[in-house]
Amino acid sequence: MTRVVYGAYVVVVAAFVVSNIAQVASTVFSGREGGSEAAAADPRFPKVGPACAKLFEEQVQAIEKARQAASSEASAEAAKARYESERSAARSPDLERTCSAEPSGTDALASLARLDRQAESESVRSATELRSVRLAAQSFISGHPK
Repeated sequence: MTRVVYGAYVVVVAAFVVSNIAQVASTVFSGREGGSEAAAADPRFPKVGPACAKLFEEQVQAIEKARQAASSEASAEAAKARYESERSAARSPDLERTCSAEPSGTDALASLARLDRQAESESVRSATELRSVRLAAQSFISGHPK
């Protein structure tokens, strides 16, 4: 009786292992590109329409530019002010109206707001914590002010 139970156990485990190997092999060697095409079809990654996507991409780029500009300031207050100045100049008045009409627009706007807050924090941190290291590195450049 014990042999039958162990035999059945071995058969089930072997079938499980073979099934996993087949699934991994078909995924790896199927020849399909996984990258962004798979993400586009995946419902876990909702998309917005072209008008919202264009405005959204412009805002992501503006956030990155503001982050870079503010991170070179001399103090936390100056970095925060520079970030806000850069962002307010680049904010789109049409973004919320355009994207809120989309099914995933509210989530997209929320993710942009999170990115905006985090980028501001990062620029302030970079301006305060990395300034002395940045200046020390730049001091090796000929003609660069200390």
